[in-house]
Amino acid sequence: MSQQKESSQKKDTIMVSDIPTGGDNVGGKIEMSEDVVATIANFAARSVKGIANLGKAGFLYRSIGVDPTRGVAAEVGETQAAIDLEIVIEYGCDIQKTAGELRQKIADEVARMAGRQVIEVNIKVVGIQMAEEKVEEAPKPPPRVK
Repeated sequence: MSQQKESSQKKDTIMVSDIPTGGDNVGGKIEMSEDVVATIANFAARSVKGIANLGKAGFLYRSIGVDPTRGVAAEVGETQAAIDLEIVIEYGCDIQKTAGELRQKIADEVARMAGRQVIEVNIKVVGIQMAEEKVEEAPKPPPRVK
C-alpha cells in the first residue's frame, strides 16, 4: 500500500520541465508601431559609415538631443515595412555606395528585430557635413609633486 501511495504522490508533482513555455504553441498577433520601426531604422542608419546625421536640422542642432525617429518615417504592415529617410552625409563619401549599405543595414535590422520585410528604403540627402577638424590639446605639464 505504501508503494501505491508513493506513485499517486508522484502523479501530483509537477516538474518545471513539464510546464508549457509558449513558443510555437501559443498563437497571437504582434502589432508593430511605426515609431518602433522608425527607431530601429534610425539606429541602424547611424551605424553606417558615411552617415553624419539624420533629419534636416540634424547637423545644425546637435546639442538639443537625439530624437530616435528624427529623419525617419515608416509605414508598417503585418509582414512588410517601407521606410523614408532624410540623411546628412559626410563630405567625400560615395553617396551611391553609402546608400546601398544603408538600405541593406536597415532591411537586415528591421527583419531581425521587428520581423518585417523591408520592401523599400527611400533616401533623401538633405545635407553634407564637413569632417570636423580635430583640435590637438596642449600637452599637460608634468605633476609638480610625486
